[in-house]
Amino acid sequence: MTQSLTYWQFFIALESDLEVTSRFVEPVTANFAAYSVAFAQLILGAGSEIDVISKLLCDGIDPTSRAKNINDYRQIIHPKFPRYHALEVQVPRYSLTVTPWSEWGCGSNPEWWQAYNGIKHERHNNYALANLKNAVNAVAGLFVAVLYLYHKELRGNQLQPWPKILSLNPSWNSRIRNDLRPGYTLPDFQS
Repeated sequence: MTQSLTYWQFFIALESDLEVTSRFVEPVTANFAAYSVAFAQLILGAGSEIDVISKLLCDGIDPTSRAKNINDYRQIIHPKFPRYHALEVQVPRYSLTVTPWSEWGCGSNPEWWQAYNGIKHERHNNYALANLKNAVNAVAGLFVAVLYLYHKELRGNQLQPWPKILSLNPSWNSRIRNDLRPGYTLPDFQS
């Protein structure tokens, strides 16, 4: 293993917390506006972790980078990984697909990231942003970020345990089935 899998384990913990919420609010679009403390915790945890992982990705791309916010991350990560924004995350159990970084393709930041900042800085005014839609997208955004951070480990089948409810769209790679397992090659790393 080339690096510690600490960030993978943290993602797995958050993804497990998202799975627990599905017992109370089914993750379907009809429920996207439902908000709660549990969703706030997921959004804050995922957003904070994305901040850390994005800095690591930027440092890996450009060791002299002084990236410190989402705008810096987008300007460094997206040119290096031009398909990052198009990676679809699925929740097959609920026939749900999200593309958490899609706004990067238009040069803006994700709606769920803006919600994360609103919840973090003014929760009393933005509590309704702590909703299912933003929670699913934030955890899915973390999934994408951590997969890019650990792309070598992913290809080497070293990312264990595997997520229970999140997956990637199998159309990205013919080696994938609907029940994606490690060994996958991300689009920006295919030869």
